[in-house]
Amino acid sequence: MTDLPAARHCNHCHKPLAADDRFCPRCGRSADLGADPEATLVNPVATPADSEPTLVRADAPPPGTSLPFKDRLQQALGREYEIIALTGQGGFARVYRAQDPRLNRTVAIKVLKPEMLQIPEIVERFRAEGIALAKLRHPGIVPIFDIRERDGLIYYIMPFVHGATLESRLEHRVPPFEVRRILSELADALAAAHRAQMIHLDIKPANVFLEGDLAKVLLMDFGIAKSMTEHVAGKVQIVGTLEYMSPEQAQGLAGIDHRSDVYSLGALGYRMLVGRPPFRGTRVTQTLAKQVTETATPIREINPTVPKDFADAIMRCLSKDPAQRFSAALELRAALDAVTFFTGGGEPVKPSPRGVSPALLVALGLVLGVLIGFALR
Repeated sequence: MTDLPAARHCNHCHKPLAADDRFCPRCGRSADLGADPEATLVNPVATPADSEPTLVRADAPPPGTSLPFKDRLQQALGREYEIIALTGQGGFARVYRAQDPRLNRTVAIKVLKPEMLQIPEIVERFRAEGIALAKLRHPGIVPIFDIRERDGLIYYIMPFVHGATLESRLEHRVPPFEVRRILSELADALAAAHRAQMIHLDIKPANVFLEGDLAKVLLMDFGIAKSMTEHVAGKVQIVGTLEYMSPEQAQGLAGIDHRSDVYSLGALGYRMLVGRPPFRGTRVTQTLAKQVTETATPIREINPTVPKDFADAIMRCLSKDPAQRFSAALELRAALDAVTFFTGGGEPVKPSPRGVSPALLVALGLVLGVLIGFALR
């Protein structure tokens, strides 16, 4: 397996690519990455100690068919939906923008690639994602309208949202105040998933969507989510994204709980504040080993503009022992709410007294002056 390149650009639109981009966040084309940190790892525990884990590659072209893929999907959709354009793709699925002529609304259609239909585990994960999304009701999680299997294709219908992935906006560090907002909204969405007994297991910039001008945060892609009630003995397949997975996830341990997502939130926050994930190796096994054994460089050693209590909260998320992390996503949210930011003069930003703003005080002073003037006439 070849080493990861130091810097990459999309071969089609030339956008700079992060080390963990499989597909260009701008045009959706394959990044053609040989050592792919976003590929699903298949039972690396069973591989020889001196070899690399097997990677499931999912960007090969589909086998020849009588109709182009888009036409096959349109045929399966019939007159219910009219495909407009391909808006993105990942390792296993493509997402199309389509029009619902009956309700006059735009929808997104996520469809499993035909070549993936030959892999039962992937088909089951795709179905499981639809089921998981159907259970969740939260403003920070895109709902699902329907899931269907027709003409040899499996797909589901979702609302179409305008915006971009967080990955596409990480060319530079994100201001700490904005990082707090993004993490807080993600923590709220994750708390809803955890209440529904679902663990996401793949929190990363490419799975966070920023909707509209206000950049509302949406948590996407529950493709490898698992139920907290699912009990598996022994080792399990290692799935997820290397640079954002928890140590227990990297070891393929059974019994992973919601605190694995808390770790991934910390890794995401670290990436936004520092400019890179907490751990990155040149080979798959190196990154896995770093997640399990190494301690991340303290955030303020790299970016001293981050408030200490904010940096401490992120580093607590990255504890190797789940018991030392925040016990719940909402506990992390409370810690983020308590973070103190400072003005340029070094003074903490303090809220005005509740119910009394400076403008109101000025107005009250003017009214009082007029009343005194009338009394003295």
